[in-house]
This record gives sequence, structure tokens and C-alpha cells, in this order.
Amino acid sequence: MKNTINSICLLALILISLSCKKNNRLKQAVFNSNTDEIRTDSIKLIKDTILFVNSSEGEDVKFSINNTTQDSIIESEVLGETGKSTYKFIFNKKLKTGECNTYRYNEPIYVNPNPKIKSHTKETLFTSSKTKERLQKIFNSYTTVLFKTTLRKSNIWNGVYSFSINEDSDDWRNIHEIKLTISKDSITYLAEGFQLYEYYMLSSKNNKKTITLNFLKALDNTENEIHLQKTKDFGIIGFDGKDYVLQSPYIDINLNDEKKQKYKLKKIK
Repeated sequence: MKNTINSICLLALILISLSCKKNNRLKQAVFNSNTDEIRTDSIKLIKDTILFVNSSEGEDVKFSINNTTQDSIIESEVLGETGKSTYKFIFNKKLKTGECNTYRYNEPIYVNPNPKIKSHTKETLFTSSKTKERLQKIFNSYTTVLFKTTLRKSNIWNGVYSFSINEDSDDWRNIHEIKLTISKDSITYLAEGFQLYEYYMLSSKNNKKTITLNFLKALDNTENEIHLQKTKDFGIIGFDGKDYVLQSPYIDINLNDEKKQKYKLKKIK
């Protein structure tokens, strides 16, 4: 009889202990109404988007809030053919920490889509003054796009546009490829050709009929002071009911021998 009572008491203690642990886990869980998931941490994802700020290939950028510390967090992943880089910035009014992890592949991804990592380096704000300056610049580029963009979220102009200058020329060195990427968060201008590489972020003013473009900042250290001294007016895009058309003083003056032209844009996506 005594052994039976002891067994019952032990079983009751076990059930009470399990119940307490379950209640504690429920108290620690955070319900995310946006994703209908139970989260067991205090990090809330606010925004997950693709930007074309520091790479023409695009960057996967996530913006989150730490509900416990009220710190903001920006994390990004930049993919390339021979490696990738990941960034993480924690800030609250001003930047607290910043780090970059760079991974190099054994072989390019066009040879092997799942290459092994050959090397890994990590840099922080304290690595060197040069690294701190670079990380601060990248951090500023993200905050500018995420928090100070002039674009409307519901932008009818969103898309990727391209066109060629002198595409029928017999001399391939005269051919210039232009790509404009317009998203809800940023506008980038990419010009490539013989001895030509310009990658800029543009500002905009837009309405239902036109979108006006102006130089905002250079990316990938591609600032062409000679070209930009002549004009920073990248022109106006309009839609005539059939085609998207760009009229651009910057392109006319610097890439088209100062000939005024209407450039018909091909909307890639």
C-alpha cells in the first residue's frame, strides 16, 4: 500500500513538472500574425526584399526589429559567380555593430552550381579604419533605400528595362548596353560597353504618365566625374500606349555624341 501511494505521488510530481515546462514554453513563444507561425525568439521580420544597391546581380535584404532591445537589424546576402558575401548591421538611432562574411568558392557556379567553399574571411567595424568606412558606406546605402526612398510602394513603373545604343554599328566598341531597374525601393542605372561601366542609383519623381530620373549616387566606385559634370539629368520615361520611351540628356550628351534621341525601352520583366 505504501509503495502504491509513493508511486502515485511521484507520478503527480512528474505531471506537475511537465505542465510547468509547457506553460513556460508557451509564455516564451511569440505569435507572428503575418506568417501565422509561432516564433520562440524576439526578432520580428519587417521587410524581405531584393535590392540592386551594391551589386548589379541583386541582394537579398532583410530588415527586422528586436522586440526585446528595440534594436533594428539589417541582414543581406550578395551572390556572385565565384563567391558570396553576407552583411549584418545592428543599430538604434546609430550603428552599433556591423560585420561582413566573405566566402570564396573552389570553382565558379556556372561550372558547379553547388561549389565547396575555398576560404572564409570575417570583417567588422573594428578590423581596420578602411573596413569601417566601407561597412558604414554599405549600411548607409541600405538605410537610404529602406527608409528614405522617394518611390511609391504601388509604382506602376516597376520593372527591368533595357536598350542598346549603336547596336547596328559595324564597330562593336561603339555599342553600349543600358539597363534600368525600377523597384518599389530603388532605381538603378547600369551602362556597359567598351571601356564603359557605370552603375548609379537614381532618384525619381513619378506620376501616372511619366517618371523623371536624376543622379543620386554612384555604386561600385563607378562615379564618372566628367560625365556627371556635364549633366545629372537622366531624363523622363513615358508610355505612349504601346512602348516605354526614354528621353535622356545624360545619355544624349555622354553616350550618343550629343544627338538628341528617343530611346525605346524593352521591358524585360
